[in-house]
Amino acid sequence: MNTCHQASTLTSSDACFTPNEGSDALPRKTGWSSSTVEIDRSSKRLSSVENSGQYFKRQKTPSSCPATNNEHVFTSGRRPSATESERDEEEGMNANDVVNQRGNVFGVGDDSPSALDVKRVLSVVWSKGNLGSSYYDTETSQLYLQMDVVETNDFQFLKRVKEQVQASVIITSAIQDERLLKILNGQEGENNDEQICQTTEVEILPSIDFSYEVCKRRITALNACLPGIPQHFTENEREIHMSSLVPFDNISMVRSAGALIKYIDKKRVGVEMDDPEVRVPILGLKVFSLSDLLIVDNNTYSALQIFQKESHPSVYKMGAGNSGAKEGLSLFGVTNRTRSAIGSHMLRMWFLRPSRNIDLLQQRQKAVSYFMSLRNAELVASLQDCLKHIKNVSGILSRMTTAQASVGDWQALYKTAYNATYIADLCRRIPTDVAIAKKIATSFTDELLQIGSLMSKIIDFDESTDQNRFVVKPGVDPALDEKKRTYNGLPDFMTTVAREELNKLSSSITECNVIYLPQLGYLLAIPRSPEMKEEDDFAMDGLEFVFLSNNRLHYKSTRTRELDNLLGDTQCEITDHETAIMHRLQTVILEHTKVLLHVMECCAELDCLISLALCARENNYVCPKLTMDSVLNIEQGRHPLQELCVNLFVPNDSVIEQDKGRMKVLTGPNASGKSVYLKQVGLIVFLAHIGSFVPAESATVGITDRIFTRIHTRETVSVGLSTFMIDLNQVATAVNAATENSLVIVDEFGKGTATVTITTIDGLSLLTAILRHWLRQGSSCPKLLVSTHFHSLVKQKLLPQTPLVTYQTMQVLEEGEDVAFLYHLIDGCAESSLACHIASLAGLPDELLKRAQQVTELTRCNKPILRKDTADDEEQRKRHKAIVKKFLALNLDNEDPQAFLRDLLENFDDE
Repeated sequence: MNTCHQASTLTSSDACFTPNEGSDALPRKTGWSSSTVEIDRSSKRLSSVENSGQYFKRQKTPSSCPATNNEHVFTSGRRPSATESERDEEEGMNANDVVNQRGNVFGVGDDSPSALDVKRVLSVVWSKGNLGSSYYDTETSQLYLQMDVVETNDFQFLKRVKEQVQASVIITSAIQDERLLKILNGQEGENNDEQICQTTEVEILPSIDFSYEVCKRRITALNACLPGIPQHFTENEREIHMSSLVPFDNISMVRSAGALIKYIDKKRVGVEMDDPEVRVPILGLKVFSLSDLLIVDNNTYSALQIFQKESHPSVYKMGAGNSGAKEGLSLFGVTNRTRSAIGSHMLRMWFLRPSRNIDLLQQRQKAVSYFMSLRNAELVASLQDCLKHIKNVSGILSRMTTAQASVGDWQALYKTAYNATYIADLCRRIPTDVAIAKKIATSFTDELLQIGSLMSKIIDFDESTDQNRFVVKPGVDPALDEKKRTYNGLPDFMTTVAREELNKLSSSITECNVIYLPQLGYLLAIPRSPEMKEEDDFAMDGLEFVFLSNNRLHYKSTRTRELDNLLGDTQCEITDHETAIMHRLQTVILEHTKVLLHVMECCAELDCLISLALCARENNYVCPKLTMDSVLNIEQGRHPLQELCVNLFVPNDSVIEQDKGRMKVLTGPNASGKSVYLKQVGLIVFLAHIGSFVPAESATVGITDRIFTRIHTRETVSVGLSTFMIDLNQVATAVNAATENSLVIVDEFGKGTATVTITTIDGLSLLTAILRHWLRQGSSCPKLLVSTHFHSLVKQKLLPQTPLVTYQTMQVLEEGEDVAFLYHLIDGCAESSLACHIASLAGLPDELLKRAQQVTELTRCNKPILRKDTADDEEQRKRHKAIVKKFLALNLDNEDPQAFLRDLLENFDDE
């Protein structure tokens, strides 16, 4: 007769696991691995068969999941519970709590600073990653607007705004992020530069004051008080005029400006001592920009194809949890060769924040020059192998502060520390004039090595992965090792206990198991016999019935109670001990948070520079010379995207000097390459301002403050404006904000639609007026590239004869009816747009093309355009001539006119 004993213990993660469906009668959800012992009573032979631990291996969940009996799992070394303030910070504090807990942040109803001392009031809104700001200056009575800029958690852009504006009062919404409030209060400054903002008062306004629609109406209402707006304008015309001054698609900026208008009006900023009827004067709206950033708006990003989203080809990437898009053919996509996610993110930030800091750009150029050299290719490959293991440690450290770091987080942090140490060793081989290498070599100190070494000595990553929890290596803690030895010896010990308990039971019982359950301890499990139907039948001498599950009766015996007292919860004690070690390790690592974040930032920067270098080497880019002069000299420039899509690309020069050729007027046939050339110049200037090399043989690029484009019309019904009105708004923005250091690109402005919006004469007049406005600025005229099909602009000499204007065209070779585009830029003006030739290439019928050429020739000669004859027209003419002859032959003296007309109508209908 064989008897089966089962010995089982619960592992640390089992409290998170659920048993199989058959164990639903258990008092709680749990699972266990088991050791089955078979005993033959007659021979007393003992054999052990190890169960595979089915419950443990079936379901693996993160070690941070809540256990059913978590008071059992963490009985010692438990991390202290978070304080109320910590929980509020983790879950998102109430706006009132933020206000009450911050020293000099106060509500509007509190004692606010005296308005007599206010010189500038700054309004800030950070929403969905976009930072918008505006400020009012009492000295100039101007309202300054800063267009939305992508801002990250480091708030570097916000810090520069504070430094430049030097506001006496800063206002923001009550629901703003706590980190932003700390920056506004100067609580996170580590150097003296940050202390300049400590005297600034911060006022928290109700969030309703920052509602977009309300703020938009407040800005639009300025039409009534802004000088320079004709009084006869209708309300609709005033709204259109205001849309040319304020880009309402910059949501954060509009919200900040609207709240600022209400605040200065309520506080009567600047007019405190005047009559109550006097309102705060706003004499104008101006867009301000930071001195070290090249400002590029969304229209320019789209027109130049700097970013380009397209649908992802994989259906798995199109789910609700994914964006469903990937980077398409774009400048960012071509240059992005980064190996890490943080590197790709930083490179995108460089594209979103092109710099005007010439020293910074030259530092990047030196690094790109070094990394693109073929003799350094092996070093670059080694660096890239390490960079792909650098992870975003900020998220890992954040989870560590709440004790939620997973095994994957520990592995990622260890790989980051290890590979960053190797990167530092590699960077020490690089010359010190490469700024990023010097920074890494000097700042990656022994602290980083100690962090990696500490994790390597303590964490058993293989076991941690298998058990999905933090596991400590042997030899770290003697007490922990002793507990593990005890736990590993339990199967053999419990086998002996099962045999002893079976011998004490009645001979009718042929099988029993010894198992362990959390909270209940060690139990004796006996199969339920058929005659045991009622609970009273479950009673056995010396045993205490506990529960019934899976047709097995579970009891407490004297020996199992002894095991409870002797062994306790060995596995949970091991887990608690390792958790305590993990917490101590976390504490040590969190003390070096600044070091780890600096490592991540430096590695991301290195990844970006190597990416730019690889792109430059592969596509034969050159290092541009940067200068503070307002000039542009590009020799044999190429379009970085177009050259990848064609077998042969024709390069072109671009020369704009301080007092010569500042305005280039391009004419030429359709599809001759004008738009590609315009975008090519814009992209080369943009690349130079992120520190990249450029596609040309040589280039000298003057530092540019803004790039304006009127190339691509972004139509949307939500704007409520026509296509031509959108174009006008784009040009108006350039006219109002462009400086001598700006680059303005205008492609075929003024064509409109002749029957709906604008006539050809109107378009030509508008374009001429705009260009003459810029020419009147002389050498302060912005760098202008204009393409047009208004050939009258040149032929009628509508622009003044000045060295500032250069007329150029795309070279075309015509031989009879054949036309060949050479895509080469030459001086001069095009005679024709060759529209009919382009139409023939598009597949229009020859009959239509001949008629179009006929109308064009008649128009050019100022002759009337007659209707085209057809076969039906010729037949109709013959009938008309016959009728005329009959009328001429009519003799009114001898014939009846009425009879003649009746006969004529009958015969006409018959014909």
